[in-house]
Amino acid sequence: MSWTTQIAKSSAKQISRDIHVPFAIASETLMSANFVLVMIKDEDGLTGIGEASPFPTLTGDNVTGVLPVVNEILDQLTEMTPLSALRYLRTIREETFLTSPSAYVGVEMALWDLYAKQLDVPLAAIWGGRMVDKVVTDITLPIMDAQNVENFWQLYRNHGFEVLKIKVSGNVDSDLDLVNAMMRLVPRSTQFTLDGNQGYRFDNARSLIHRLEGQDLRPLFFEQPLPADDWSGLKHLEEVSGIPVCLDETVITPEDAVRVVREKTASMINLKIMKSGIEETMRIISIARSAGIALMIGGMLESEIAMGASLQLACGFGSIQHFDLDTPFFLKEFICKDSPWHNRSAELFRPDAPGIGLEVAEFTLI
Repeated sequence: MSWTTQIAKSSAKQISRDIHVPFAIASETLMSANFVLVMIKDEDGLTGIGEASPFPTLTGDNVTGVLPVVNEILDQLTEMTPLSALRYLRTIREETFLTSPSAYVGVEMALWDLYAKQLDVPLAAIWGGRMVDKVVTDITLPIMDAQNVENFWQLYRNHGFEVLKIKVSGNVDSDLDLVNAMMRLVPRSTQFTLDGNQGYRFDNARSLIHRLEGQDLRPLFFEQPLPADDWSGLKHLEEVSGIPVCLDETVITPEDAVRVVREKTASMINLKIMKSGIEETMRIISIARSAGIALMIGGMLESEIAMGASLQLACGFGSIQHFDLDTPFFLKEFICKDSPWHNRSAELFRPDAPGIGLEVAEFTLI
């Protein structure tokens, strides 16, 4: 196969999957996983796959609006090579991100997958080249009534998770109840992080940390506790609490990452290819790594395909400290024939196959 082989045809399909529990964060609750599957085939019959997974309050788009944008982009790519198509994609990045960042990333992912398949190498080989074998992910506890936590944990207690990511709402009392309900069920060695999704303000975020510490509960870090544009508040919260702050919605572009470095806003950044794009995410990694800022990698409510791309990215760079690649575990039905998530283990082994390393199940395409 040759990396000069041209694109012959492409397609996109909207897919929905039921999930085990509602995926509730401070700003929104998703009752199912909805995404657009992108498939790009070259003249030799190789197929690159990608996924556009919007989370409306976070990405600003929705699955209904994603599909026509994906199709509009795909219409322009026939007879291009994957590399020339990626170059073209960069020229329309700004305008596309204003309409649908998820659509852009879904096409970008499929093109990279096809390119790596043409080279016959895993994406980790060309995304960083470190080729780490595995990562260990956390599991996310969505916002829910404390009385429902035990039923949630029954789904995942045998997966071997050693770190929990607990979504919090901004209501200190109910969030304390949620954390306590979860931590009572797990081994004492289990660690946890908090994710505010911008739901807190400075005073009550500080109160939550103080009250947790009074119960001898200390999170590894607090992800995006305050609004994305509260740069000074985020910095001050980390300084006065002693708990690292991890920036998610605050850092979308490399320019945002540069500002974090310049202003010493926080000590950690959460990477998500669906919010930033794949190539922009790699630039953020380089900026953070050069400044000694810790990194985690996560995603939206994604299937094995998008999470698989993030797994390849994490294993390629090998300089990410925390992994939040768990959302395929929420799907009642996988969409690929096999994947690291099929093993139902916190240990995610990187597929050693070309591209993302996954193949879509035939029933997904019907």
